[in-house]
Amino acid sequence: MLNRMFSLLVLILVTATAMSQKGAIAGTVYDEDGFPMLGANVVVQGTSTGAQTDFIEGKYQFQVEPGTYTVAASYVGYAEQVLEGIVVRANETTILDITFAEDTGVELALDVTVTAQALERGEVAVMKLRQNSDKVQDVISSQEIQRLGAGTAAAALTKVTGTTVVDGKYVYVRGLGDRYSATTLNGLQLPSIDPYRNSAQLDLIPTTVLDNITASKTFTPDLPGDFTGGSVNIKIKALPERFTWGVSASGGYNNLSNFRNDFLTYPAGKKIGLGYNDGTLDGPAILQDPRLERLNALSSNVDRRARRDPELAAAVEDVANEFGNAFTLGTKSTGPDFSLSANIGNQFNLGTMPLGFFATASYSREYSQYTNGVRGNFVNPGGSAGSLQEIYDLSDSKSVESGQLGGMVGLTLRPSPANSISLYTIYSHQGFLEGRILQGSNESKGAAGTADNFYRSQASTFMERELIDYVLQGEHTLTGLGNTKIEWSANYIDSKQNEPDLRFAEYIEQGDRFIIDPSQFSRPSRFFRDLSDDTYQGSLDITVPVLQGKSRGNALKFGGMYRSKSRDFNEKIYAYENDRGLSFSEAGGDFDVFFGPDNLGVIEEVNNRNLVGVFVFDNSNLANSYTGTYDVGGVYGMMTYEVSPRLKAIFGLRAEQTRILVESDVVANEYQQSAENGRTPDLNRIDDNTANIDTLSLMPALNLVYKLGENTNLRGSFTQTVARPNMREVAPFGAFGFLGEPIVFGNPDLELTSVDNYDLRYEIFPNAGEVLALSAFYKRFRNPIVTTFRLSGDQQFTWTNSENADLYGLEIEARKSLGFLNEKLDNFTLSTNLAVIEARQQIDASEVRLGQAVDPEFSGDRRFNGQSPFVANANLSYATPTSGWDVVIAYNYFGDRLQSIGAVGSPDIFERGRSQLDMSISKKIENFKLSLRARNLLNPAFESYSTFSGQEYIFQSYERGREISFGVSYGL
Repeated sequence: MLNRMFSLLVLILVTATAMSQKGAIAGTVYDEDGFPMLGANVVVQGTSTGAQTDFIEGKYQFQVEPGTYTVAASYVGYAEQVLEGIVVRANETTILDITFAEDTGVELALDVTVTAQALERGEVAVMKLRQNSDKVQDVISSQEIQRLGAGTAAAALTKVTGTTVVDGKYVYVRGLGDRYSATTLNGLQLPSIDPYRNSAQLDLIPTTVLDNITASKTFTPDLPGDFTGGSVNIKIKALPERFTWGVSASGGYNNLSNFRNDFLTYPAGKKIGLGYNDGTLDGPAILQDPRLERLNALSSNVDRRARRDPELAAAVEDVANEFGNAFTLGTKSTGPDFSLSANIGNQFNLGTMPLGFFATASYSREYSQYTNGVRGNFVNPGGSAGSLQEIYDLSDSKSVESGQLGGMVGLTLRPSPANSISLYTIYSHQGFLEGRILQGSNESKGAAGTADNFYRSQASTFMERELIDYVLQGEHTLTGLGNTKIEWSANYIDSKQNEPDLRFAEYIEQGDRFIIDPSQFSRPSRFFRDLSDDTYQGSLDITVPVLQGKSRGNALKFGGMYRSKSRDFNEKIYAYENDRGLSFSEAGGDFDVFFGPDNLGVIEEVNNRNLVGVFVFDNSNLANSYTGTYDVGGVYGMMTYEVSPRLKAIFGLRAEQTRILVESDVVANEYQQSAENGRTPDLNRIDDNTANIDTLSLMPALNLVYKLGENTNLRGSFTQTVARPNMREVAPFGAFGFLGEPIVFGNPDLELTSVDNYDLRYEIFPNAGEVLALSAFYKRFRNPIVTTFRLSGDQQFTWTNSENADLYGLEIEARKSLGFLNEKLDNFTLSTNLAVIEARQQIDASEVRLGQAVDPEFSGDRRFNGQSPFVANANLSYATPTSGWDVVIAYNYFGDRLQSIGAVGSPDIFERGRSQLDMSISKKIENFKLSLRARNLLNPAFESYSTFSGQEYIFQSYERGREISFGVSYGL
């Protein structure tokens, strides 16, 4: 598939080199307030060559021969704008954005170069977008993303004010993540394909398809209501204004992962490097054998019944031998990380209608590893103990090989300047092959306190994620109805997460004894999990300009949306048990012997009795598989009204209906069994395995923008939003935890959270591409969803609604050219941002009582999960468009954040704050670009810890290593 994709692109690129050698002039025309001007005329002065701006975004484009031109722009009621010295080169587009002034004919002399304008457009345009926005928002352009060397949307978002990224893919805005931060792609919500998360996995979206990313921090009624920390909108690339194509390749090195010969792995097929399972990990073919139903529980005494049941004995023999030994981890040598990408786009005329297309494809393969990790666990023993009790202290080695393939194809047709229809598809696929070994002292396993008690746990896993997004969108301006604008979107998202054949085994070594004891820890097991989501969305937005005599910005906007997601989640668990075979100790602790053919299945027949050695049985829990639907429908109305030339108000109301229904497979089984047995279904059993939420939410919003000066705004807002539980959180079952991790139960009685949001921001835009912004915010939560203990056990957790929670914080952002210090520093720009956040949520009363019974000083509140008290970014860049040099040094720091809550009476566990320092150097030589990037130069330890009685306890620690990469690209 990859070869065909790139062969096709190469063929197109080679053919395209023979195309026209003309250049083009393109851009957007704005009025003095920054609004796009629809229907303005832009021409080469003294000729008829030119174009009219469209009636959607105020954009224009036309082709000319290479040369230097004078361009004139005109619009009824405004003085003509004349721009001289516009340089156009062959096969290049000169970007010329024009702003009409209020005064009379002013002639502007500009020395425009393609390189300088192309660089300015992204960064200056996003600043203009922020300055004129109806809401508090921060934007990062595609040019900035490229300069910072971010490969995914998740990596790019770490550079946005007040945002952090957890686990490399989940965005947190203003210290709030998961259910409190929404993610949309071109305005349509992205679903999560992790059953334990609300947030979309942003590492699925490669930056090759991005135009910009906007983080909105105040709610307006035209945005989804599940918005509290913020709403992140990822805008994909607009269709090109001219013929464009490009290819790039890069190679990378990490000192802990690449060119190593100790990389943990296991046989997983030939397509793992692409991120795909080629069928090798689908498990034994006998998984489809109906005889497995007879091996569905250890309590059914499979081994004993097989002694005198030849048919069952044959099933035990076949299943055991097909499953075989799957627990041996090996090692291999690794090469470099590398990535490839290609893109192509152009515009044609379909009759008189412009038709544009854009296609991009990308592939990357990476290795990550650490062998110096530490994993610990500690609990409060209670009483007068002044320290925590160690449960285990293990060394940790982990290797992950990943492959990602992605791409996008888009088409846009403009039947007229007032109408645009777009069709595009985004594809992203990732695969992660992981090997992991933990070993050391474990007081909870084997004979506690034994000096020679050595514990070992190993896991081999593969996770495959895929997202395919089909989108149809349209924009129409009704010029006969006062330029009323209609925007509509519809899409279907097919997303999957497949975890085939997850393999876990653990044992104790005591001297020359090797012990696998099911009474103390989990049996060797193989898990097969798959999740499939189908999401349908549709939206309609209508903007009607009103009261235009008072201000061109006055408008009434209304519309609605509907989103429906259906999920099917399945989990099967197969465990190994030993009856009469060699013990693990007799096998010398060797998996190849213990799970060898001589020790599997029926090992001997004595007196017509089948003696069973190691056998496999189905250890699945029917309640752990479920189906669900998640439907949200909403309507809204809002108005933008300029109260005075300086004061603008944006106000309105949004209403959303939420319906969530989750049923474990126990429900379907109960209906089936009752029908087969001619009995009435057990309604109590059905209710115990069903979750149902049906809630209407009303969300008012008021945003005020006061223009203190030409480039200075003061913003204030009050809004109400909601936060919803996900399907897993309401699913009525408990999920198995590995290596001492707790069992987590869903809660079908969860309710939606309601949030009051207050925001205040002062912002100034001193020059093009520069900003200084100060923000303060406060949020009040009612019925926040929190993690808490179940009363039935100190290692069982669930979700519940607490009474209330509070969050407040400050943000500061500055972006400034250093030329004001000295003209020699004109090419240097410093960008910094800092967010300081404090948040506390009340702990459930039952958990407080349990905690204080062990620790009288146990607190009644805690931080939000994943919330950092402060986040800082600083970027120093040097760019010389004439010479092609571009250098960026980027620094990021986040403070300690809550990782997970501790066991009853034990302190919570925090992820330690850390710094990251990256550097990017690039040089453009005509159409080539060379780049050198270094990441994680400080190489801090990734640590999680707890503090008790003034002493610190390390739960996890490892380093990721330093990375360096070199890339080359070519493009027009």
